Amino acid sequence: MKIGEKEMKKISVIVLALLMSVMVFSGCSSQDKASSGSDSASEASVQEVSGQSADSVSGEAASAAESVAESGSSESAAAGNSTILVAYFTRIGNTDGGFPEGVDAVTSASIQTTDGGYKGNAQMIAEVLSDETGGDLFAIESEEIYPADYDATVNKAKQDQNDGIRPALTTHVENMDSYDTVIIAFPNWWGDLPMPVYSFFDEYDLAGKNIKVYVTHEGSGFSDTVDTIKELEPQADVTEGLAVRGGEAADSEAEIRESI
Repeated sequence: MKIGEKEMKKISVIVLALLMSVMVFSGCSSQDKASSGSDSASEASVQEVSGQSADSVSGEAASAAESVAESGSSESAAAGNSTILVAYFTRIGNTDGGFPEGVDAVTSASIQTTDGGYKGNAQMIAEVLSDETGGDLFAIESEEIYPADYDATVNKAKQDQNDGIRPALTTHVENMDSYDTVIIAFPNWWGDLPMPVYSFFDEYDLAGKNIKVYVTHEGSGFSDTVDTIKELEPQADVTEGLAVRGGEAADSEAEIRESI
């Protein structure tokens, strides 16, 4: 059967329409896919800008927590976990009874008056050293007590030296192993350590630690105190800190801080 010209034109129109429909459908499908891909890319971009994937965010949070923990550790260290001990011996806390009014006038070699009462010169030095270094402050206190009268204390100190008395202590460092450095301050009594300071060194093995020595005096300086401590603690690194005249302890803060 022959197809006329009119029929041929109709078929051509139908075929053309079908082709256009297919092209439109394909275009829509491609557009949908492109749109879907664009959305996925956008989500990926948002993750990239805002903090990576869930795993990355989790890791970042862990790092932040670790940082906070480290910060807390630093604060704890500053608040009482120092590796420096500042030990001192003074007549305050080691005297029989109180001090009479006006005691500073006759005992300025070892005691100073303050707004809160009295402080020993070595104590004043130790407090400055503790403040400067962040070191833990420790008072060496003895079962052997000393008279309030200065001259009587001088005589007793000499007698204790002659008798080789090393009194028991009433205060003790419970965590000495945690300290790398021991700074010690005490008065020079008769060119030597006070006997309770001997007891302090007898009680602890300071091998491998740094020991820095501060003394108060009225003209004799360190005398042989540093050498004596080297003999008592032969495996420690013992060095001179500063020798301060007792009457000048309250005015020597800047010099004490610079000596560290």
